[in-house]
Amino acid sequence: MLLIIRKYSEAPAMTSWGLRLARALQAPLNILWLEHGAGDKTAEDLTWTAWQDLDLEDESPWGVVAAALEDCADVEVNLSRANCVSRHLTALSVERAISPGLIVVGRHDSARDGSMTGKLAREILDDAYSAVLILRLGSFDITENTSPAILVPCAGGSHSRIGIKLASKIAARNTTAFYIESDTDDLSLEVGHEHLRRAITRAGVEVDSVVSKVVLSNSISDALKHEVADGKYGLLLIGATGGGSLRRKLFGTVPERLIKGDDSMSVGVIRAARPIGHRLREKLGQILSLNVPQLEREERVMLFTEMEVKARWSFDFAVLMILATTIAGLGLLADSAAVVIGAMLVAPLMTPLLGGGLAVVQGNWPMWKQCQKAVLLGFLSALLVGVILGLSARWVGMGLTTELLARGEPTLLDLGVAFASGIAASYCLARPKLSSALAGVAIAAALVPPIATTGICLAIGAHDTAKGAGLLFGTNVVAIVLGSALNFMAAGVRGKKDDSQLWAHRLSIVLALVCAGLTVPLASVLVTKASRVDPIELSVREVMNSENIEADGKFRLIYAKLRRDADTGSWVEIHLEGPEFPSDHVTEKFSRAVQERHGKAVKTRIRMTLMKNVTE
Repeated sequence: MLLIIRKYSEAPAMTSWGLRLARALQAPLNILWLEHGAGDKTAEDLTWTAWQDLDLEDESPWGVVAAALEDCADVEVNLSRANCVSRHLTALSVERAISPGLIVVGRHDSARDGSMTGKLAREILDDAYSAVLILRLGSFDITENTSPAILVPCAGGSHSRIGIKLASKIAARNTTAFYIESDTDDLSLEVGHEHLRRAITRAGVEVDSVVSKVVLSNSISDALKHEVADGKYGLLLIGATGGGSLRRKLFGTVPERLIKGDDSMSVGVIRAARPIGHRLREKLGQILSLNVPQLEREERVMLFTEMEVKARWSFDFAVLMILATTIAGLGLLADSAAVVIGAMLVAPLMTPLLGGGLAVVQGNWPMWKQCQKAVLLGFLSALLVGVILGLSARWVGMGLTTELLARGEPTLLDLGVAFASGIAASYCLARPKLSSALAGVAIAAALVPPIATTGICLAIGAHDTAKGAGLLFGTNVVAIVLGSALNFMAAGVRGKKDDSQLWAHRLSIVLALVCAGLTVPLASVLVTKASRVDPIELSVREVMNSENIEADGKFRLIYAKLRRDADTGSWVEIHLEGPEFPSDHVTEKFSRAVQERHGKAVKTRIRMTLMKNVTE
C-alpha cells in the first residue's frame, strides 16, 4: 500500500494508521513524503530506502515517525521524500509505477483556508486507479489501541463493501456494520437486517465476524450522528458516493465536538479501485490527446459560443426548417434527387444535433435541453409540412415515387453514413478553416428528407414506408450525436469531474445501446435487400415462362433493372442471353409488363448477348 504524508504534524498519526492498515492487508508499506518545492518529480526520480537501512542522523525529518515504526518488524516499510510543484502528479506517477492495493492520504481543516492540503486528497480521489482512503485525523491515539472500534455505514455499494472488508481486517469484532432503514411498517427492521446481511456477505465478510446494527429512521444523517455520539468509535469509515461529497463527509457528517477535542474520532472516506473500463478510457484519452489535434482554449470558447447561438429554436430556425421541408417534399414527389439534395443544404437541423453531442461530452444539461428542444420542434414542424404536402399529393392523385421508396427501407449502411457524418460535421465545425466542407456533410447526412417522407407517406396511406422513413430519421439522430460526441472528446473537450456529469454518462450508455439495438433491424433490411429479386425482374420472368422461352434453354435472363438519365428519362433495361433476338410478340409483352409496373412514361430496352454452342 502507499501512504502519502504532507507535513510534520500529521506524520506520526498517519504512519500509525498506515502500519495498522498494512498489517491488515498483509502488504508492504510504502511511505511517500511530499513537500512543496521546485521542479516536477516522477516515480523514476525518487529513491526508496528500507526503514531498517535509514540513518536518522542524516535523514532527520524521518525521526518524527520513528516512534510509530518501532514495532514494524513484521511489515516491509520503504520510505521516500520529494520536493515538487505538483504533488498529486508525483503521487499518481508513483501509484502507476507500483500499483498499490490502497492509497492513504490525509485531509484537515486547513483546507478551508484555500491551501493545497485538501486539494491533494481530492485530486488523488478523482484520478488514482487504486482504492483510496482519505483520513480526517482526530485526536484518537491508534498506537494505544490494538483494536480500535470502527463504524462502517453500509449502503450496499462497492465503496461501502470495501470499507466493511477493510474494517473487519483491522478491528474484527470491534467493527460495527451499520444500516439505516426507513421506518415505514412493522417489517422495516427485518428488511433492514436482510439488506445489511446481504451487504456484508457481498463484501466477502462473515456475518458473525462483525457487529451488525440496524436503526429505523427517515433521516440518514440524524441516525448516523446519534450512533456516533452514543458509541465509542475511533474511526468512522464511509464509502465514497462522489468526489463532490468529500468535504461534507469528512467535516459535516458528525457533530463538531466528536471530531475535535480530547479523544475525538477520525473520519475516513474510502473509494474502491477504478474498474478496468475506467483505465482503458483514460488510456484511450491519452492516446487521442497525443495523436489528435487538440482544440485550443480560444477555439473551444468560439465553439461553445457558436453552438449556444445556432443550436436553439428561433424564428430563423423555424423558417429554414419549413422551407427545407417544403423543398424536400416537392423534390420527393417530383422524383428529383437534385431538388432533395438542395433541401439538405437549407436544413438547419444538423447544428442542434452536434450541440447535443457537445453537451454530452461536457455534461452541459442546459445546452442539452436547448438542443433537444430545437430538434423536437424542428421535427414536428417538418412533419406537419410533410403531412400537408402528402394530403395535397393525395388530392391530385399522386402516389409513391422512387425517391420516397428509397427512404422507406433504411439499412446498416445508413447508420454508418450518419455516424461518420456526425464525426465529420463536428470536426469541421470545431475548426473554422474547414467550414466550407459542412455543405458536403449536410448532403451526406439526410435529416429533413426522411421527415418529409414520413409526413407524406402518412398522408397518402403508405404506412410501411412512413415507418421506415421515421426509423431512418431516428437512426440519423442517434448516430450523429454519438459521432459528434466521440469527435469532441477526441479533440480535448471535457466537462467537470463531479456528480453533475452522471446524467451524461448514463445518456451516453443509453445512446450506445440504442445504436447497437438499431443494428439488428437495419442489418436485416440490408440482407433482405441484397437477396431480394427486383419486382420488374419477376415480371419479366413471368413473361418468359408464359412464352416458354426460358424453359427450352434458348434464352436466359441476366438481369432486368430500372435505369434513369437526366436527359432521356427512365427506362427498364432487360439483358438476355440467347442465339437470336426475341420475337416482336415477346418484346411487346415485355413492354406491357414494364408499363404495368412503372407507368407508360418508362420505356423498355432489350440488351442481347448472342450465344452459340459450337460442337465438332
